[in-house]
Amino acid sequence: MSTALDKLNAKIFSEQLRTKFKLQGDFNPPIVMELEEVKEGDTSPKIELFSLFFRGPVEPHLPQQIYSLEHDTLGTFEIFLTAVASDQAGILYESVFHRFRPVAAS
Repeated sequence: MSTALDKLNAKIFSEQLRTKFKLQGDFNPPIVMELEEVKEGDTSPKIELFSLFFRGPVEPHLPQQIYSLEHDTLGTFEIFLTAVASDQAGILYESVFHRFRPVAAS
């Protein structure tokens, strides 16, 4: 099941904290990431701003690009990930959402 990103927001992702997301692709073994944090920016009636932080394994180090993630509840969606930190526990990847909020129907 493919999920459109415009259907997902900070609240929906926050409900999935500490759950696993599987990177789709030719990875052997499969790469599993955990959603560690959802950080909301300044709220605005017109703009939605939030970041997702995923913890991945120490190896491989993934280049910044669009990846397809699969989640048991949210389905499959494409997301741009950038490595922002690393330690013995793994590599932390960030995805930033900065978009217009949907206009309410009158």
